[in-house]
Amino acid sequence: MKKRPHFKATLTYLATEDGGIVTPVSSGFRTIIRFPYDTKELIANQTFLETELVFPGDTVIADLILLDAKETLEKIYTGLDFDLLINSNTIGTGVITHIYPS
Repeated sequence: MKKRPHFKATLTYLATEDGGIVTPVSSGFRTIIRFPYDTKELIANQTFLETELVFPGDTVIADLILLDAKETLEKIYTGLDFDLLINSNTIGTGVITHIYPS
């Protein structure tokens, strides 16, 4: 079984007028994550913990699992920030608050 980086983060989605999402998204939403130490874009599956729907401009707590990112496991840490992207456009930001043991 593959080890995949799994962590909890606070996510802040930009408002639509600031370039964020236009419609609400639900748990299971996949987005691209880019960490500040690398230009590599990683796919992340998001599970929202306190709500099922997230609207433009919302801040939420979510569990994230990075897909095909085993080399990232040693590089991430609590407090690390990252960008959320769709089609290379930033739609929000996040901060890792907890890393689950693999």
